[in-house]
Amino acid sequence: MKIGLCSWSCHRSLESGRLDFVKLLKFCAEDLKVGGIDIIADHLPKTDKKSLIGYKKMATDLQLTIACLSPGNNFGKPKAEERKQEVEAVKKWIDAGYILGAPVLRVFSGWPSVEDKEKLWPAMVDCIRECEQYAKEAGIVLAIEPHNAGGFLPTAVDTMRLIKQINSEWVKINLDTGNYHDPDNYKAIKDTIAYAPHIHAKCHHIAEDGRELEFDYDKIFTILKESGYRGFLSLEFEGQDLHQQDELACIPKAIGMLKRYAQKYSL
Repeated sequence: MKIGLCSWSCHRSLESGRLDFVKLLKFCAEDLKVGGIDIIADHLPKTDKKSLIGYKKMATDLQLTIACLSPGNNFGKPKAEERKQEVEAVKKWIDAGYILGAPVLRVFSGWPSVEDKEKLWPAMVDCIRECEQYAKEAGIVLAIEPHNAGGFLPTAVDTMRLIKQINSEWVKINLDTGNYHDPDNYKAIKDTIAYAPHIHAKCHHIAEDGRELEFDYDKIFTILKESGYRGFLSLEFEGQDLHQQDELACIPKAIGMLKRYAQKYSL
């Protein structure tokens, strides 16, 4: 298994200008000493081909794998024209992922209104199928992320319904250890991990001694061990209590926590 960082962990520092993209890559490689980065698409300063090639070269020079590219999208929009625009946007991010060398593109299914979920489900599936056809031509796996804010996929049951309906080796799950709304989050992780080429390790509250206070990482790493997971586990530090903490000081503690668990479980 490989440890990485999701750039969302640093979004406050990136948005404030305290950190830029080049410094982020160096932070991952030189300070955190992780193997890879999951790039939130909005964190790329430029998206033209020349710039993307430059970012890929920077990461390569730092011996840092671009494990995943993560755009935002919403296939739950009510109008067909709006959904078409979302599909075209995802296709452009597939092109960008191909240039960056990212094997996985994290996407969402979407957020319809509660009353429209079943009505819009077939249209959402059609959107994913169209993106899947485009992605497999680029050799990129689409990893659908369950939603911690409701929408089509709040639970593992909903997520597996979609995966089985799509039934494609090019459509998998971006498993987030804190997103499921199932009664038993750890059972939900266990039930879906076989379909995950990339995982987000959610961290809400990191203690001074490096413990994550909300999620049971012994249970999570037991599931990782039993499933034989060998992909990237990318920290997604949310920092729910950052009014008291500095994100760039907390992230190394959280990465250290993941590394200790990886060593403990021989992963």
